[in-house]
Amino acid sequence: MPRTRYVLSVLAVGVVMLAGCSSDEQGSPETASRSDKPAAKPVGDKPKPERKMTAAELKAAIGVIVLGEGDVGREVEVQDQDDSLDAPTNDICARKSAADGDRLARNQDFFWKSANVAELVVSNEAVAYQPGKGKAAFAEIKKAVGGCDGWEHSQGEMADVEVVDPPTGTLGDAFAWRGQDSRKSGTDYSYLAVYQRRGDLVSAVYVWSTSEDEAREVADEVAPKAAARLERAVS
Repeated sequence: MPRTRYVLSVLAVGVVMLAGCSSDEQGSPETASRSDKPAAKPVGDKPKPERKMTAAELKAAIGVIVLGEGDVGREVEVQDQDDSLDAPTNDICARKSAADGDRLARNQDFFWKSANVAELVVSNEAVAYQPGKGKAAFAEIKKAVGGCDGWEHSQGEMADVEVVDPPTGTLGDAFAWRGQDSRKSGTDYSYLAVYQRRGDLVSAVYVWSTSEDEAREVADEVAPKAAARLERAVS
């Protein structure tokens, strides 16, 4: 999971989260509400030429990329947010990423329904890299996933890591992986992460659910919306 910031939801007592995938920090849910519809066919069929963007334009694009409550649906609400560059984007297998130092800006929101223990948590992380650095950072994340079976984190253990096909309607170079996130609290989550890139902008959708089928279903619904936002940001 590129980013080890998971969301463990204990609403009454406060919410402990791991983001992107999970980081040993405490994190946040996501913001903004939008309703872009998924593309009727995979967005990646005919990639549009990538427009070169300045550092200022890349930073400003974060607000266009990030998803909101309306995109996620299922009666979830933003429960936590984080835009700090201190939080990692790629901390898969508990390793540090050199590419994290190339980030210009990021925003990550966490969504779930208020409950003592959340059965579904959805997070979206939008990241802007320095001009010309996005492709290499994206490749580094993909490589990290391929070389990881699992790892322990402060809230439990991520196991059974496996690369899977990304949802239909995502961008051409999108990739996804799943795992089993077992928390010390006793809750076991099926985890699914989907990464997409346009130029130096990256959007990652992270889903935790107590149901494996629901995790895939939510990712299938939300990831195409993230693709549409990335396309909008670079057009």
